[in-house]
Order: sequence, then structure tokens, then C-alpha cells
Amino acid sequence: MNYSYLYQTLKAQYSSGAATHSPDERALGISFEEFHSHTYGYSVDYGFNSNFDIEQWEHNPNNDFSYPVINPNKKNAKADSCIVMLHGLNERSWDKYLPWAYTLAVYTGKPVILFPIAYHMNRAPKEWRDPRVMNPFVKERKSNDPLISQASVVNVALSSRLTSRPERFLLSGYQAANDLMELTAVIQSGNHPLFQSNTNIDLFTYSIGTFLTQILMLAHGDEYFSNTRIFNFCGGSTFADMHGTSKYILDSAAFNKLQYFYNNQISNEVKNNSYLYDVLNHTALGEAFKSMLSMNGLRKVKDKYLSSIKDRFTSVVLKKDTVMRPENVKESLAGTDVEEWDFNFNYSHVTPFPLLTNKLVTQVNEAFDKLMVKAALLFTI
Repeated sequence: MNYSYLYQTLKAQYSSGAATHSPDERALGISFEEFHSHTYGYSVDYGFNSNFDIEQWEHNPNNDFSYPVINPNKKNAKADSCIVMLHGLNERSWDKYLPWAYTLAVYTGKPVILFPIAYHMNRAPKEWRDPRVMNPFVKERKSNDPLISQASVVNVALSSRLTSRPERFLLSGYQAANDLMELTAVIQSGNHPLFQSNTNIDLFTYSIGTFLTQILMLAHGDEYFSNTRIFNFCGGSTFADMHGTSKYILDSAAFNKLQYFYNNQISNEVKNNSYLYDVLNHTALGEAFKSMLSMNGLRKVKDKYLSSIKDRFTSVVLKKDTVMRPENVKESLAGTDVEEWDFNFNYSHVTPFPLLTNKLVTQVNEAFDKLMVKAALLFTI
């Protein structure tokens, strides 16, 4: 599989709409399904204190959106199994994931759903990914904080939102988790246009998508995901062990604010916010979130939680990953299948498979194919 060619081809087809027909006998297709989030009614009114406060917009793209499905079913029949792919933090485009989803669909014969986390991808305003629009806000953040690092047009929207209101990290995750449970319920009930009732749902999770999955499994694993197989790539550590300062993820001010807030302030902050208090202390998702904040919290529930999923939870971590470091993932997921890989080309957490044009292209292709084969084997056994 030529990764670079696949990336460029799928990106061009996706952006042009050339591949967005309903799947039929002609080709593997990309279709779009509509989704309405029912958790949005509980959003906190932040009073428009920031240029990025969109919670109270009349037409908030976070609440009504579409998600792509890559479907290999050439007979146009309803499928009885599928894979849901979850992305990383501060992602604004599906481009990176299109080759992943396409290859998994081809190798497994199963539809792959690319489901966006709250306030990411097309669940956020288009302006957030426009460098010309974002550049003045970067300059403003640097002017207000001369010591800030890794501020960029890519991360300024999310960085600004989380710096001003760090509780958004929890609440957007809470919304995303509820959305995923609703999607699961719709699929398994037979009310989804692409799937039969009792469809088996597996998960391919990456980075913060794995964190969200761990919380879901802790809170509602037996209820919604009792047969779900999970393939984790570059994720799995607790919140305290994440290192998210990057021009592609969060700037230093935002990430430091998050770490301080959830490691030191959260217990006091919830006293002044009844909704935040209820989510954190009176829901299974909130309790699971607290468990995933640090290894001290996770150890209290880890054995029971992992014992039920250890035979269907597989992870691949990368040696040079500085965001989700292998040693931290191995600690939090001890007892499950965790493999540490390294590649002979320059890669990173954000770009595990770089688009190269030199002699290392073959090595990138082989590494990518090795990962997809391993995931496909898990999803087809």
C-alpha cells in the first residue's frame, strides 16, 4: 500500500466530493450521515468572554453535524459489523485518517465510521482552521504572555478556549462520550441506514480518542461495549502523564492551565458550578474521568476495569512519541497487549507516517501496512 499516494488521492477525492457518493457496485464509497447531539442543552453559558465562545450560538456546528463512513460493501446491503475511528486532540481535518480508515475498510471488509469529538473537525467553525483568520489571535496571545511557547494558528482556537475555561475539556469529553453511546444505541437498534440490528461495533482509537475510550469503558463498558474490540494507537496514558504542548495540539499556556486545573483546582471549582459538580460526581462518566486523571486514581479501579477487556484491547505505541510516552502507556495498560514500535524514519506523535519522497518511502509504506494488518487481524478474529 503506497501511503503517500493513498493520502493524496483520498484527500483530493474527499475535498472535491468525487468519492462522496453512496456506496454501490461501482466502488468503495464515502457517505455522510447526519447526527444531532442531545447533550448540548447542558452546555454552560460562558457569557461570550472569548472570541471562541460558541456554545450559545443559535446554529452551533458542534450540535448538528455529519460524519463520514467509508463503506466497502459493494452490494449496498446493511452491514452487521463496523469500526468507529476516534481521532486526536485539536484535529480539524480528516485528511490524516482517510488512509487509515480506507485501509481498514479494505482489509476487514467492514464500514469504518469517522466520528468527530465535540468541537473538533466539522463540529467547529471553519474559521478555526483558517490561518489568516487565526493569525491575529496568535499575535495577541504572544503579546499578552511573552513566555508562551508553541502558540500557532493551528492551536490558537482550542488553546484560547481551554485557557479561559479549562472545564471545557471535561464537558466536551462528556458530550462526546454521550454522543458515542447514542451512536452505538442507534446502530445496534437497527435504526441506522447502514447497519443491521445488533451490529458489532469495534473501535480504532488514537491519542486523546483512546483517553475518551478508556473513560467510556470504565463507565459504560458492560452496557454499551461488552463485545467491542479496541485497537489503540499512540494513546493510553492518564491525563497527568500526557505532554500536549505542541504547535499542533496546545500552546504552553493552555496545557499548563489544564494540568494545574485538573490536578489542583477541580475539587474547589466544582463547588461554584452545579452542573460541573453533577457531571463530575453524579455520573458514571464523571467518576471514570476522575479515575483517569492520574495513576493514583486509576490504580483503584484498574484491575477490575482491565480484566474485562484485556483480551480485546490491543495497543501499539511509538518509541519516539513525546506526547503519549510509551512508558506511561505501558503502566496504565499493564496486563493488556501493548507493543512498542520504532521506525527508521523521522516521525512524531502527530505525524506517525510522514509524506516522504525519498528512499524512505518504502519504509513508511511498510510501517503503515504493518499497523493496519495488526489492527485488521484484531477486528476479524
